[in-house]
Amino acid sequence: MIRGARAASVSAVLAAALLLGAGAASGHSATAQAAPAAPRTHVLVVTGLGGAPEYSEQFRTEAEALLDALDSRLGVRENVAWLAEDEALSPRVAGRASLEAVEREVLGMANRAGPSDVALILLLGHGSGRGQESRFSLPGPDLSGEALSMWLHAFPTQTVAVVNAASASGGFVPALAGERRIVVTATRSPRERERTHFGGFFINAFALDEADVDKDERVSLLEAFRYATGEVRRRYERDNEMLTEHALLDDDGDGEGSLEPSPDGPDGTLASRFFLAQAPVAMAGAAADDPAVAALLARKREVEDGIAALRARRDEMEEEDYDAQLETLLVELARLNRAIRDGGSGPCA
Repeated sequence: MIRGARAASVSAVLAAALLLGAGAASGHSATAQAAPAAPRTHVLVVTGLGGAPEYSEQFRTEAEALLDALDSRLGVRENVAWLAEDEALSPRVAGRASLEAVEREVLGMANRAGPSDVALILLLGHGSGRGQESRFSLPGPDLSGEALSMWLHAFPTQTVAVVNAASASGGFVPALAGERRIVVTATRSPRERERTHFGGFFINAFALDEADVDKDERVSLLEAFRYATGEVRRRYERDNEMLTEHALLDDDGDGEGSLEPSPDGPDGTLASRFFLAQAPVAMAGAAADDPAVAALLARKREVEDGIAALRARRDEMEEEDYDAQLETLLVELARLNRAIRDGGSGPCA
């Protein structure tokens, strides 16, 4: 079953929080304790079989666009690898995208990852489907969701996002679903076998500014998903074509993807807190030199976790109590964001 998003009922609260965020102190001393080490980001990009020169070029262009965004916009330069169908495709390719190489890179990434790190595995290419099973096309044996799921057990505490932007990719949702996993597929079932456009727009979300809806200078995985699905719809409408791809996102572990995930769940809560850039690049640099900024960023992560936990308990709470607690957290988050933008000299200290 595919679920839509729940209706959001706290827009007025959020607006009030953002308005109040420019104001007075929250009363929390962000510098009272040392900030924990910031999570690191690990990225693996796999471009599979092109099947034709035009597709091989498309996948190469998309992969390099993401690598450029990671480097220049997001400040993610280490722990990034690209496997491609042809090692000679680009000097940036780390190796041929065989099944064995993908396994080696995934397990190597898990071995390097710290306990609170995050990882993104992006699959760009073609796929195939039989029954409820999806496979990603590689030189040699193809990649199944079941095989990838087994390798992902090497990430016991880390949050891992897998984005399969290939055709017929929908079967990866039930195969990969699990705790601390975000699974995105370009199609809602293995039967949607036409070429997909989701991958390019998903990458554009990190390369452009339009996807940053909340203007916090970074793009969450949920924002990227929403941006890409919106652009996919516009592309088909512009060309007067029937929509043949319906992207899904699952992050609550039940294996039932949502077409319209939301921060309020059931799918979308974890994705709303998943960032490739753990902080704006300028602030990440400042945090390395300024304990006050580092402490503010650490407190910001705590508040974001608190908001996610509160949203997870929404159905168990009275509406007034839920809205009051959410408003308190959103007000503090807005003030923290302001203090961070001010370089640690804002009113939160």
